[in-house]
Amino acid sequence: MLTHWHQTLMFLQYITSSFTSLTTRVHKTSRQLIKGCSILVMKGLNALEDLMFSLDTVFPLLIMMLVGFGARKAGIIGDSSVRQLNACVFKIFLPLLLCFNIVDTQHGMVFDYGTLLYALVTSLICFAVLFFIVPRMCKDRSACGVMIQGIARSNYAIFGIPMVMMMYPNSDTSVAVLMVIAIVPVFNVMSTIALMMYSGHHSSTKEIVKGILLNPLILGTAAGFAIWLLGIPIPSLIGTPLRKLSSIATPLALFLLGASLDFTKAKSNAKLITISVLGRLVVVPLIFLSIAVMIGIRDVSLAALIAVYASPTSVSSFPMAQQMGGNDDLAGGQVVFTTVFSILTVFLWIFIFKSLGLL
Repeated sequence: MLTHWHQTLMFLQYITSSFTSLTTRVHKTSRQLIKGCSILVMKGLNALEDLMFSLDTVFPLLIMMLVGFGARKAGIIGDSSVRQLNACVFKIFLPLLLCFNIVDTQHGMVFDYGTLLYALVTSLICFAVLFFIVPRMCKDRSACGVMIQGIARSNYAIFGIPMVMMMYPNSDTSVAVLMVIAIVPVFNVMSTIALMMYSGHHSSTKEIVKGILLNPLILGTAAGFAIWLLGIPIPSLIGTPLRKLSSIATPLALFLLGASLDFTKAKSNAKLITISVLGRLVVVPLIFLSIAVMIGIRDVSLAALIAVYASPTSVSSFPMAQQMGGNDDLAGGQVVFTTVFSILTVFLWIFIFKSLGLL
C-alpha cells in the first residue's frame, strides 16, 4: 500500500515538474518571439524611415524636372528660352546661391578639408583612369573625349547641391558649397584637355586658365568665402533682393534640366550611351563612395560625395562638346539618360547608406 502511494506521489511530482518546465520554456519562447517581433517591427520602421528619407530627397527633384519636361512638350517654353534661362542660372542665380550659402556659415565652424581634398584627388584619378581605358574601348576618336567627360564629370552644381540641401535642410552644408572650389576646376580643365586631345580643337593654356578663373560658380563661391572670411556685413537693402534671386536657382535649374531632355538622338550611340550611364551612375560611385566610407567619411560630407559621384552627367558637357568638335549627339544622350536613370540610382545610393547608418 505504501509503495502504491509512493509511486503515485512520484508520478504527481513528475507531472508537476514537467508542467513547470514546460511553462518556463513557453514563457521563455514567448519572450523570445515578442523580442524577435519587436526587432522586426523596429527594423521595418527604420527601413520605412530610410525609404521616406530617400524619397523626400529624390522625388522633389523628379517633380521639378517633370514639370520642365511637360512645359517643353506643351510648347510653353522653347529651345531658345531654355538656353537663355540656363545662362541666367549659371551666371546669376547659382553663383548667388553659392555665395550666400557660404556667407551664412557660422564663424567657428570647422570645414571638412579632408573631404574636399578626397574629392579633388579622386576626381583627378577618375579622369586619369578614363584617359587610359576609354581610347581602348571606343574606336570613334570624336567620341573618346566625350566619353571621358561624360563619365567623370557630374552635374554637381545643378543636381548635386540641391540634393544635399534637401537631405540636410537644417544642417551646415558648407562642405557641399565649398566642394565647388575643389571639383569644378578639375572638371573644367580635364574635360577641356579630353576634348582637345580627341576632337582636334586646341585651346591655349591662357584660355583654359581664363575659363577657370572666370567661371561664374567659382566667382560666386570665392566672393562668398571672401565676405565670410573678412566679416563684411551685407546691408539688407542689397542682401534681401539678392537672397530672393538666389532662391530661384534650385527650382529653375531643375525645371530647365527637365525642359532640356531630348530622347531623339540616342539610337545611333546606344552602346556608348549605355556604357556612359553605367560608368557615371554605378561604377564611379561604387568605387569612390566605398573608399570614402572605408576611410570614415559620414553624414553631410558623405552626402556631398554622393552628389559628386552619383549625380548625372553635367549639362554643360553638351554645349562644350559642340563647341570643341566632339560627338555632340553622344554628349546630349549622356545628359538625357544619366539624368533620367539617376532618379533611380541616386535614390538607391541614398537608401543604402541611410540604412547602414552612414547618413
